[in-house]
Amino acid sequence: MLAPHTPPELDSELDSEESTQINQETVRYLSRIEAKLYQDIEARKRIDSGLLFIACQFSSCSLSWLLFELQVTLSIIQLASFCVSCLPGLIDFGDSFNFSISSESWEFSLGQKPLVGIIKLAIGIGVSWQGTTKISTEVANTYAQINQTYQEIRSAEGLSFQLPNMGLSLLIGLSAIALIGIFKKFSNTDNTGVNQNED
Repeated sequence: MLAPHTPPELDSELDSEESTQINQETVRYLSRIEAKLYQDIEARKRIDSGLLFIACQFSSCSLSWLLFELQVTLSIIQLASFCVSCLPGLIDFGDSFNFSISSESWEFSLGQKPLVGIIKLAIGIGVSWQGTTKISTEVANTYAQINQTYQEIRSAEGLSFQLPNMGLSLLIGLSAIALIGIFKKFSNTDNTGVNQNED
């Protein structure tokens, strides 16, 4: 008995169908893996962004007190605290903001999630303000107590007279110079008038 023999065209069609089915399974598997990788990357980006945000807020408060202990100027303390605490919000807002201009028109967009960057900016401003408010209050109280002590010392020594502040001193000096100039001008005018009468 002879074994059944399939034609070569049928063999090629069966092979092509099997290879097509295998290729489709491979494509679906690779697509699933690719989607899973993208989801993991996005989740990792969100986690990293959250950790950076929290770290910047804690660093802002600790940095302000560190600079205060190092006796740095108050304006530098406030600027450094503001920059550190607002850094994550500025990054998110900068990534979502898009501006394009052409010869015909211009347009800008705030991205898909502009509210996240705005909220981070607001929280950063609040944290930096809260972190430096007590320092500012302490510095103002220290200056007030120093001035009060200075006035008490001068009063105890019998020196109650104090020089005016820098702005008032400058105004008095300029007024004095202007008066001297006016007097000189009038004196020169009187001298020339007398000389003309003598002639």
